[in-house]
Amino acid sequence: MLSLLSSRNRIGEAERFESLASKRSFANVFRVFGRHMVLGFVSSLMVALGSLQQLSPYTSKVPGSWWLGIAAYGSVPSSRFEIPAEVIVLVGLGIGVIVWLDLLRIVRIHKKTPVAALWYIGAAWLLPLAIAGPLFSRDIYSYAALGEMVTHHISPYSYGPNVLGGTSYLSTVDPFWGNAKTPYGPFFLGISALITTVTLHHAFATMVGLRILALVSAVGIGIYVPRLAGAYGFDKGLAFTLAVLNPVTIYHLVSAGHNDVLMLALMLAGLYYAKISRPVLGVILVTLAALVKVPAEIGVLYIGWRWLGDSKPFKERIRPVVSAFLISGIVMELVAKITGLGWGWILALSTPGQVRSPAVPATALAYWLQDIVHLAGIPAGLGGFLTFTRLLGFAISGLGALYFLTRSGYYGSLKAIGYTFLVVTLFAPVIQPWYIAWGLILLAAVPSNRVTWGIVIVSISAMVLGLPGGPPIIAVAFYVVVGVAVLVILGVRFKVLSRDRVMPVIEKYFGQIQPI
Repeated sequence: MLSLLSSRNRIGEAERFESLASKRSFANVFRVFGRHMVLGFVSSLMVALGSLQQLSPYTSKVPGSWWLGIAAYGSVPSSRFEIPAEVIVLVGLGIGVIVWLDLLRIVRIHKKTPVAALWYIGAAWLLPLAIAGPLFSRDIYSYAALGEMVTHHISPYSYGPNVLGGTSYLSTVDPFWGNAKTPYGPFFLGISALITTVTLHHAFATMVGLRILALVSAVGIGIYVPRLAGAYGFDKGLAFTLAVLNPVTIYHLVSAGHNDVLMLALMLAGLYYAKISRPVLGVILVTLAALVKVPAEIGVLYIGWRWLGDSKPFKERIRPVVSAFLISGIVMELVAKITGLGWGWILALSTPGQVRSPAVPATALAYWLQDIVHLAGIPAGLGGFLTFTRLLGFAISGLGALYFLTRSGYYGSLKAIGYTFLVVTLFAPVIQPWYIAWGLILLAAVPSNRVTWGIVIVSISAMVLGLPGGPPIIAVAFYVVVGVAVLVILGVRFKVLSRDRVMPVIEKYFGQIQPI
């Protein structure tokens, strides 16, 4: 009897999914994905409502940051429901992750789920966040201040937001970045200045405008990730679910308003057009992405590398690579001239390195080296060790990037770029959840079994990393995982563990391990 009911349920579910192919109305989508839409909406609503508490650590509580949940000037923020509100946010995030995982399971079972149907789910999950201020970061307030600086012909590559003085733009900026020169490219600063002008130099309105820009950019990601997935022969619905409906995208990119979402939208569009044999347009778009954040320039290298095809020898690739960078350089010079901001952003790229976190391998190694030296009775400051470990990290990133470039024929160019971004992020001076999203979203367009599992694991880790108190947890978990992996490798190498028993367990979850 139970088997008969189960069979009927499967048949009914299959029929509902088949109906999506011909009828993608809201009612029909809700009939298939109703529980995911409702539970996702509820989870986001819990996060939004919990973050409104006046002492919530998840959003800025500086007066002028938002219109709800902010204490009036001169008053003491209310501590009422402080702990329950924090718990509500954490529970909401947990529910959201669980719903996303279940949606992934469904989409993987039912191949070719229409992307048009998944847009409804994304809208349901994002809508409640409109009542909450930017989550988990205050960077968007710095963006607004930088735009205000540009409109006054003050170069953000020479001065920090503090130069604005006692304006409403400065009051919401994190003091840590008050005197910091910006590493953002002139294309983004030009857009920020335009939004500042359109909003008549109103600080709050500028921030809202930048948040709308992030939402529009997310739509761009939602358009080009499925297109790339289709071009590479992968399931579009799965790619959309992994990239756009990913909690990291929703909470750390779109809701927070990070400019990384604009960078990713432009880069994905550029890589797509390069894939369909329009490399010049691809280089232009990827260069604009690099003029938001410079790591996107990796995409220009790959467009040039495969300009003539994937089977060309090294010597024949040099000329198109040089051509791609020449086009990129021309675009950069044009943007530098149009915005009047020049190339000063190159000299400010070290600014994010001011942050020190135990979750960053380079920083952790510097602390360990300092402790070892101190145990030996030798006094030494942390600065020298940080310089060494960060240079080591850059070297590893460079070698990793070179490895994936030369092996891009084996991995596939898009997967190689995604892996390169993850390596660069892991060994960078600072790691943020929205940095991790660079590699995740690119890999989401080529969702093999192993890649899908990897995105899930890294996305959940990134969500924990972005919480207050999250970096130490991730640091411990990361080093435990690395330690276990080393022990397993050594155990197999010295025949303490049986390779025949270890490999099936690994390949069950991550797919067949190919020789490198």
